[in-house]
Amino acid sequence: MNESNPILRFHSTRFGDLEIPAGKVVEAPEGIIGFPDIKRYALLDPSAGQSLFLWLQAVDEPDLAFILANPLDFIPDYTVEASEPDLGHLDISQKSPPALFVIVTVPPNNPDNISANLLAPLLYFESDNSIHQIVLEKGDWPLRQPLLMKDDIDSGEVQ
Repeated sequence: MNESNPILRFHSTRFGDLEIPAGKVVEAPEGIIGFPDIKRYALLDPSAGQSLFLWLQAVDEPDLAFILANPLDFIPDYTVEASEPDLGHLDISQKSPPALFVIVTVPPNNPDNISANLLAPLLYFESDNSIHQIVLEKGDWPLRQPLLMKDDIDSGEVQ
């Protein structure tokens, strides 16, 4: 093992045994809503860029993983106002612009009802490998925004 680039090995119930460079661990200093004590994650792309979805896998909790998506791929007018109160503690003016993600839910018995949490997006800062969930106070974004329209489901346009 190269000491300057150690490998972190961990297990995921979805993906099995995983290895990532220790420097690629994504820190969530405040945790994710509902999981405040889980701070270390791996950002995974099992499709190698062939899907709109990524996984945020907890390093220390094998059963915990979130499906993520860029909301602009589904909701082109989605915005996070720079004046959001939750952004104040992040001091984002001192960082490179973050990638924007939302947590996606796929109901196990009805995957056509896939939805995204637009109320509490995630900001991923690649420069310091950190992710921060914020709760939007401005705008009217829903907690569960359907990602598929009935016409998409009926026409088979779902990918």
